Amino acid sequence: MLRVLIIIICISMPVYAMAQVIAAKVEIDYEHLPMEEHKYLENFSEQIEDYLNNYSWTDDEYETDVEVNINIIIETVTEKSFERIYKTQFLIKSGTGESFYDKEWEFPYQQGYFFEHNKVQFDPLCNFLDYYAYLILAGELDIYGTALGTPFYDAAQDIANRGILSQYSRGWNNRISELLKITNVRTRPLREAKPDFFEAVYLLEEGKIERAKQYGFKVLDAIEKVIREQPNNRYLRLFFDAHYIKFAQIFKEDEEALNRLIGYDNKHRETYREAM
Repeated sequence: MLRVLIIIICISMPVYAMAQVIAAKVEIDYEHLPMEEHKYLENFSEQIEDYLNNYSWTDDEYETDVEVNINIIIETVTEKSFERIYKTQFLIKSGTGESFYDKEWEFPYQQGYFFEHNKVQFDPLCNFLDYYAYLILAGELDIYGTALGTPFYDAAQDIANRGILSQYSRGWNNRISELLKITNVRTRPLREAKPDFFEAVYLLEEGKIERAKQYGFKVLDAIEKVIREQPNNRYLRLFFDAHYIKFAQIFKEDEEALNRLIGYDNKHRETYREAM
């Protein structure tokens, strides 16, 4: 049962780790580049996978891997001060619905590039990957208990603060703005309700429908608090995009609950109506 799982986190040292928890699959699209440029990126996806997968990000006594899919679209490459600067789009998703899209990633890269964690100097490639790894892990850890992901959101914010002050500052103001929307006190009810949502999903899969609905109603009440303060909260939109089907299954044939969901999440109203 999800609520029985215990994740032990060293709050004072969130960056260090005891167990591997990321299992990333990376796909690189560099078809926008001239053919002669493709050879420079031949092993890039494998290098990113090794960087993310062969590092212990957190202390998890269950050694649970977080499955992550990453898509990188290389748009352009330019030469600048003896460096090859790549401009890309970046999409990262976890199996439980954490999802982030970034269209402002720029970084220098060449064959033989040294991927290393905890570099003293800001690294626009490695630290960018660290930033989104921490966001994914923070969201995943919130599943297991109230705001357990906070140390990892803090680690991500530290990277963003360094990025803003670096020579590769492009996009970091927007990233920290999005991060603050997640960690804002107005969004906290949703973060606090995530364990209840995934408990409801677990109970649904066990066939314990009424108990699943009890937890589901707690989540609806939390969502209402967020909407009351921020009706267009982006993190809430992403949460619905990831989980609207499960909501419809939890509240199948419960017209009152499904009408509440239509009011909160009109984008997926047809799915909720079908569940009636």
